[in-house]
Amino acid sequence: MQTSSNSILYFEQEGRQNLPQVLRVVKRVVKKRSDLQGCKIVMFTAIGEGPALAYNFLQEYDPKIIAVTSPPGFYVKRGEEKLFPRIPPKLQAFFNGVGVAVITSRLPFDAMDGADAHNEQMNLIRRVLSLFGGGFSICVQAVLQACDHGVVEQGEKVIAVAGDCAAVMTASMTKDFLSRDRGLSINEILCKARKLTIARGSPAIAVEATRDLFDPTGAPLLRIAKSKPQELLTGTNELVDASKELRKKP
Repeated sequence: MQTSSNSILYFEQEGRQNLPQVLRVVKRVVKKRSDLQGCKIVMFTAIGEGPALAYNFLQEYDPKIIAVTSPPGFYVKRGEEKLFPRIPPKLQAFFNGVGVAVITSRLPFDAMDGADAHNEQMNLIRRVLSLFGGGFSICVQAVLQACDHGVVEQGEKVIAVAGDCAAVMTASMTKDFLSRDRGLSINEILCKARKLTIARGSPAIAVEATRDLFDPTGAPLLRIAKSKPQELLTGTNELVDASKELRKKP
């Protein structure tokens, strides 16, 4: 029986500040593993930051990237204000131009009004997945969503990525994901947080970790949205600058 061993990179805390290192891990694994070089990369994203950086950072491998984002109407409350994370229109145009598929619809584990038993079961699944870290629930849902929309085949191996974790998974449709023979599998964990500072930490920490998603002066992708469309396509923007910074570090 042939066996192989691959190390897992651990972060000291949860949060999307780990995204650059997550992408380095994915690139290193794809470079070393011929069996993963053709895998689609399924990423959950709020404003498109992760898929955009991944496209630039992994260009040499011609990655097929699928961005799964929050459903229409989704918002986060900051005090009394409702904030709506969205992929900026110019970045969406960039994704359309380079072939990054974007899926925006209801997530598989979302609650349904009037379906209390269903909601309780979905909440239990989310909580179980959070034993590995908060990012694993959204990674699993992103893969299910990609399969439900037909951009990933049932049983296809993919690399699932969130802001602080990455894993190799066997895809499944939502209706089958707990099935013994057709269900989703988490085959390999590539990186994750060692300390669950958000999933098991103070709610205030989770709020602070996502603050710049809603701050036009602090979110890189929202600043990029103000640039000229041709700049997104020619590479003279902050997005490519950020990916260059990734390449400078091992």
